Amino acid sequence: MTDVLLAGERTVRVHNIAWGQDLGDDFEHVTTNISPGIGGATVDMFFTDEIEKIVAPDTGATIWQSDGTPIVR
Repeated sequence: MTDVLLAGERTVRVHNIAWGQDLGDDFEHVTTNISPGIGGATVDMFFTDEIEKIVAPDTGATIWQSDGTPIVR
């Protein structure tokens, strides 16, 4: 499990993902917690250019951080 911090001060708790890139899109889209479904977890969708950083919720350690400015969609 990880926490994904998105532009616009949004945070998504992620257990699993499905991702893809539609024809004409510059960035991949990510759908979270969809397969298998996780009881009590929300299913969310975002684009990879919205990600500010990815954090381990148990330690607060940054796993990955953007080197640019995340986009608010």
